[in-house]
Amino acid sequence: MQINLVKSISMLSVIAITAAACSSNASEEKKVQANSSAVPALPVDVKVVAAANVSQSEVAAGSIIANRLVDISAELPKKISTVLFKDGSYVKAGQVLYKLNDSDIKARIQQLDAELNLALLNENRLSELLKTESVRKEEYDIAFARLQTLQAQKELLLLELSKTVIKAPFSGIIGISKVSAGSFVTPGAPLVSLVEQQVLKIQFSISEKYLPVVKPGNKIYFTTELNSQTATAVVISTDASLDPLSRNLTVLAQFTNAGHIYKPGMSAKVSFSTSTKNEQGIMLPTEALIPGSDGYSVFVVKNGVAKLTPVKIGNRNENEALVKSGLQSGDSVMISNTLRAADGAPVAIVSHK
Repeated sequence: MQINLVKSISMLSVIAITAAACSSNASEEKKVQANSSAVPALPVDVKVVAAANVSQSEVAAGSIIANRLVDISAELPKKISTVLFKDGSYVKAGQVLYKLNDSDIKARIQQLDAELNLALLNENRLSELLKTESVRKEEYDIAFARLQTLQAQKELLLLELSKTVIKAPFSGIIGISKVSAGSFVTPGAPLVSLVEQQVLKIQFSISEKYLPVVKPGNKIYFTTELNSQTATAVVISTDASLDPLSRNLTVLAQFTNAGHIYKPGMSAKVSFSTSTKNEQGIMLPTEALIPGSDGYSVFVVKNGVAKLTPVKIGNRNENEALVKSGLQSGDSVMISNTLRAADGAPVAIVSHK
């Protein structure tokens, strides 16, 4: 009897303890539910990301420069006798621009021609006499050398005469003449500027991180304040080295200036692709990125909870960034209310972008 009584008391004690424990667990669960219901879910917009071929571009400030520009100058100290162009007009390659006074050169050539005729007659006479050994070989050699000297002098005078005619080295737009007929000019002094307009160049700088994607042969696109229509140019060259201060590389692109719409000196807004061919990646709006000491993170929404996820980004512009790692296709990434969210916080998806 006593043993049965002890067993009964023990069983009652176990039942009482179990009931108390159950009551305690139920109370804790209610507290958790109460706390959870006390924090409202943050309304957010999300973007369901997917890997695809990416096409990113970057914008840079550039300047339109002349493909060829030259200051026309004289090679002789002479007076200008004639100006043969209209300021600001289009001139063709080889067209005469200025005519210098050449009267003194022509007079020297006439004088030299007379001496040449006499020297030629003397050389012919001595040549015939030499055949009969009527003169010494030294006499003929002196006459022949005299003839060659005069011929060389005439060639120099003819070359000097040609320099009195100043021609356009290439086709283009001529500027405003700095001199007029009667002006005395000195060698090397600029007379007028000539700019090739059929072909122009755009000069701009890129950051060193874009070196792999901006190469000769690549296309760039540009607009100007004068013309908002997008035009195309082709990269023709890059500088040999980067600027040691800015770490930027100077790039030159060339384009055909049909209709002479553009002029050297204009500013240009240049756009160039920063993506490689068939590059795959996940494009994400920049507002989804959260900067940190170790890089960038994003909030990925899973089962109604925001989870802070580190990501590695590549090229980015004002609107989008290329995510190289950290995300998978199908992830829902928060693109709104990121500053109000916290890791593990409940969220409610309002819309999918």
